[in-house]
Amino acid sequence: MKLAPFLLTALVVLTACSAAAERFALVIGNGGYETASLANPPNDAALTTAALRDAGFAVTTVVDANQIEMKQQIRAFSQTVRSAGPDAVAAFYYAGHGVQVDGKNYLIPVDATISAKPDLEYETIEAQWVLDIIGASGAGLSIIILDACRDDPFWSFTRSHTRGLARMDAPRGALLSYSTAPGDVAADGAANNSPFTEALARAIRTPGLKIEETFKQVRREVLDATGDRQLPWESTSLTGDFYFTPGGQSLPVATVVTPEPATPAPQPPPHPSCAVLCRSS
Repeated sequence: MKLAPFLLTALVVLTACSAAAERFALVIGNGGYETASLANPPNDAALTTAALRDAGFAVTTVVDANQIEMKQQIRAFSQTVRSAGPDAVAAFYYAGHGVQVDGKNYLIPVDATISAKPDLEYETIEAQWVLDIIGASGAGLSIIILDACRDDPFWSFTRSHTRGLARMDAPRGALLSYSTAPGDVAADGAANNSPFTEALARAIRTPGLKIEETFKQVRREVLDATGDRQLPWESTSLTGDFYFTPGGQSLPVATVVTPEPATPAPQPPPHPSCAVLCRSS
């Protein structure tokens, strides 16, 4: 039995809508510190926001956030993802100061005042808390990106301070990306962006890369840009495939598209009902 053209189009639209997963991102760029300010994190946040929007993410961007703002935004982000259901994709990006003490990683708000180790608990955001709260959102896939491996005299209050960030393992269904290897430091960049974020934005927009290939491309470009001094690193527990930008076409802004087959078949025009709103020293 042949279907009428309008019925066939409706069937294709419904199938595409059911296959598409909503994508959400929270991007934070902290540079306006009173001590040891950083030039590039706000620029890195803007660049990452643009790339993720091009890849179909609904992005919330926060610049020069204090501790209360960071916690509020992270909690709200988790709630938004939870409301979208178990097929949602959650991406968290942070550019700014970060430090490890006693094997724990801390992200530093711009208003942090730290003179002794006990201040960390009350003045910063523990990175593991971020992983935990995003994990509690129930997202089908989570991406946590930390361009935060800064080393400053600012943190000389304790002998237990170690360069860079400590290794953390990605929770199930997540990929955790560092701008450089654990225990090492990353470059802020001589231009407007960090080498890591520049490479990341290009890779996100590159069609046909699985997420693991995306970060391999970033690693190659950063090694090249830094003369092999900076080695991006990631931990992953993903069990499925994910593409920021599917192969064979550029992903339109404000649209979520599932990966194209090897030989794409002609597709009908997009239907409105399918639309979704769519670094380091």
